[in-house]
Amino acid sequence: MNFSFVPLITALLPAIGVHVSFLLAAHFGHVPWCFPYIDSCTSISAVGRESPESYIFRASIIPTAIFMMVYWRLSREWLRTLGSHMTNWNRVMLYLGLAASIGLILYATVLGSVGQEFRVQRRIGVTIFYICTFVAQVLMTGQLAALVKSQPSIIPVRIARLLAWICVVFALLGLTSLSLWAFYDWHSRIDDAFEWVLTLLLQLHIFVTYFAWRDSGFRANFTVSGRRERYRSP
Repeated sequence: MNFSFVPLITALLPAIGVHVSFLLAAHFGHVPWCFPYIDSCTSISAVGRESPESYIFRASIIPTAIFMMVYWRLSREWLRTLGSHMTNWNRVMLYLGLAASIGLILYATVLGSVGQEFRVQRRIGVTIFYICTFVAQVLMTGQLAALVKSQPSIIPVRIARLLAWICVVFALLGLTSLSLWAFYDWHSRIDDAFEWVLTLLLQLHIFVTYFAWRDSGFRANFTVSGRRERYRSP
């Protein structure tokens, strides 16, 4: 069975859901009209707090978390099938991917709820999501780079390089954001833009793996082992 659609849905579902939610939120005056990637006018969370956009936001984010669990499980098998011998990296990648999915669920389920305890849960959930997803993507990219180096024909080299550059850009922007937060009081005026761009990079990495899975011919088969006995009617 061809599972190339999994990374495609995992990347596009939240991207479409969040941007549709933003348009609705701006239309109803819940957030300002702007280009959030540059203007830093609103956070991602803000476009999913009020009704009716909150329904679309949750309807896209929570299923995305489920697809992410499937995506990371299949990614482990994909790398093993390609011939990756970095067993520990692969195992940790899977665990981090699953943790990121759980963090995303923790975040989305209490979005819009009022109270300090819900704010803490949102902060914990979103922090787990960003950190675990990024590290898992680095572990995937590292394994893929090693495989392409030893077997150049396994997937197009440009795809492996693009995945690596996405990780590098994410790391640089993340460090820049942390540095500005630590040393400059005005960081709060631009941190929302960093959030939008960093989230886009995480989604872009998943989207590019669609082409890697497709070009490598990744397929999955379901089998049942054990003795099969013929059914006899009484």
